[in-house]
Amino acid sequence: MNGVAGILDSAPEAEDPEALNCWLELPPGYFPLPLDDIDNALATAEANLRELAPEEQRPLLAAVVGTLGVLLEQLQERNGAYCGIGWHTAEDGAVVPSSLVVSIQPFPHKRNPRLVIKDLIEARAEAGEHGQVDVVDLTRGPAVFFESVLTLPRPQLPGRPPNEQPDAEVYQLQALVPSEDGRKLAAIDFTTPDIPHGPRFRAMMVLMADSVSFTPPPGSEEAGETARSISKILGGLAP
Repeated sequence: MNGVAGILDSAPEAEDPEALNCWLELPPGYFPLPLDDIDNALATAEANLRELAPEEQRPLLAAVVGTLGVLLEQLQERNGAYCGIGWHTAEDGAVVPSSLVVSIQPFPHKRNPRLVIKDLIEARAEAGEHGQVDVVDLTRGPAVFFESVLTLPRPQLPGRPPNEQPDAEVYQLQALVPSEDGRKLAAIDFTTPDIPHGPRFRAMMVLMADSVSFTPPPGSEEAGETARSISKILGGLAP
C-alpha cells in the first residue's frame, strides 16, 4: 500500500479486541489462508502436500511454505482479518488467479470519515503513487477506491535459474472504508497478475465495500468474531 501504509502503520494497536470487529460479505471462489496458529497450519499443509507433490517438486515446498509463513505473519501483525487465494473463470474462458486481503485498522480519535479519506488520498499523492482514485458514497457512508498497476519483484525459487525478468506488473484495486465515527478503517486489497482481467473485479470490490459494517448486523455471529457470510455471487466472474 506504500503511501497509504504509512497512515495505517501509524495507527495505534487496539487494546480492546472488539475494537477490530468488522462484518462483511466475502465472494466465493477464494481459499482462505490461516491468520491464526500459522506455523501449525502451514506445517500440516506442507506434510500433506509432500505426499501429493511429484518428487522433483518436493524440495521447493519448504521454501514456498516458509515465504508464505512470513507474509501471513506480517498480515497478522497489521490486523489482518482475512487472506484468500482465488481462481475464477472469466467469460472468455481464462482462469484468473488473485489474492484478497482484508485488514482492520483503529484510530485514536473520532473524526469525520470524509476527512479520513482526504488524508489517505493526500498520503498517496505525497508518496508519488499513481493510479485512478474514486470516492464513492456507499450505503453506510463514503469509501475511496485506488486502482493501479504495480511493479513488484518476482520471487526467486531456490535451485532455479535467476529470473530473466526480475520484476512483474500486477493489477491492484484497493477499497478503504472508514467507520461512521472515523475510528476504524477496513482495507480491502484485491491483486492479480492478470492485468487485462483485473478491471472485471470492480463490481465485486464495490459490493464488498458496501457490505462492510462495524456493528453486528442482524443474524451475525456474536461480537468479538468476524462474521464472514459467503451467500452472494459478487461481480461478473464465476468461480
